[in-house]
Amino acid sequence: MGRTRRLQHNFLMAYICLSAIYAITSCIRENDSTEVEIRFHSALPEVRSGYPDENLITDISLLIFDETGAAEECIFLDNGLKHYTTKLVTDKTYRFCACANFGYPVYADHIDELQEITYRAAYPDEYRDGIPMSAEEEIFVSDGTALDISLKRLMAKISLRMDRSLLDEDVEMNVRSARIGNCPRYVTPFRDSRNGNADDSFPLGFSLDDVQTADLNFGIGNGLSKEVSLYMFENMQGRSDMHIGKDSEKVFDTDDHRKDLCSYIELEIEYMSDTRKSGEEGLIYRFYLGEDRNSFDVRRNTHYHITVTPENDGLSENSWRVDQSGLEDMPDPSFRAFPSDYIRGDIGDKIHIWCEFTPEDAPFDPGISYMEDDKAEGIYDYILDEDGHGAVLTLTGPGRGLIYMEAGEPVNDAALFIIEVNQP
Repeated sequence: MGRTRRLQHNFLMAYICLSAIYAITSCIRENDSTEVEIRFHSALPEVRSGYPDENLITDISLLIFDETGAAEECIFLDNGLKHYTTKLVTDKTYRFCACANFGYPVYADHIDELQEITYRAAYPDEYRDGIPMSAEEEIFVSDGTALDISLKRLMAKISLRMDRSLLDEDVEMNVRSARIGNCPRYVTPFRDSRNGNADDSFPLGFSLDDVQTADLNFGIGNGLSKEVSLYMFENMQGRSDMHIGKDSEKVFDTDDHRKDLCSYIELEIEYMSDTRKSGEEGLIYRFYLGEDRNSFDVRRNTHYHITVTPENDGLSENSWRVDQSGLEDMPDPSFRAFPSDYIRGDIGDKIHIWCEFTPEDAPFDPGISYMEDDKAEGIYDYILDEDGHGAVLTLTGPGRGLIYMEAGEPVNDAALFIIEVNQP
């Protein structure tokens, strides 16, 4: 299973625009204060159902610290309020910090307390009120200064697509679900965030199921599918201790605790080939995330693009990465006609003819056109079986009828029934 990654940084940046409006005087003293109007702007584009609105801002905690780290002001804006006016001393350096979409006020008496702030999600797709964001900027305030502070999402966006161009012709793969394994429950907005133990992850991470993964099964040309996106909090797990030369080596031993910390993608796939097929659980693809093959870092406010490219039969290995435990061997093709291919009876007799074959979902033609011709000749009437694999004949008149039933790939077999009705 090959895959390519393309990292794009600073995805869909949202901004808090802070505009400082100052009165210009002929004489400005060092400690003069100026009135500052702080405005918050966010675009609200249309988004797909089930996906978070990446630009939505429902609440903001703004914290302003002076040069000593002491808090000048801590303000909480909600109910759609996106502007605030305050006074700051000119010719001084301030640190502006913000948290957005937390759903509650964030306060601190000193800037050092920001290191301990943690946002915890109740469930992995808790984004109805917007993706949690944060900002931290040190700015020198002087007369006429215009402040522009970027607000960064605390989640990474992971976009997936399938490339089926290298699969064998007999192989069909349809994605049933996509989810994030070891998906963090929390994020620390003002320092690097990471899972510290297995309990720091949701049992079931951000996931897409059924119709939500339909785009992964919709081709746009050259074997490529459309994209779907998953979201997760930052999880900075660092780089591998040893060089990883190929994708199949990016795994952990069963006793390595990092297997429960590093985030990964899991795809459940409905699989069919001439020799194997998926059962209820399906074929499972798994792979660890990271900024390259030797990295296990998943950064906030970063958009990762991943193309999953199965090759040949799509079963290049049987491992944690390519879990084939949900696959079954296809039975050898078989075909039989019942009760026999030559049938003789009297007017009024009811005779059941049918075919049994494996695999049962092979295409099948029960010979309706033949039966219609014989019915028109008055030889028999018929009722097709519910499964379409046979029919019950009611003999109505003397003569000879022919019925040709045929099973297609991979059975490729047929039966010719001869029906003779005796003279009365």
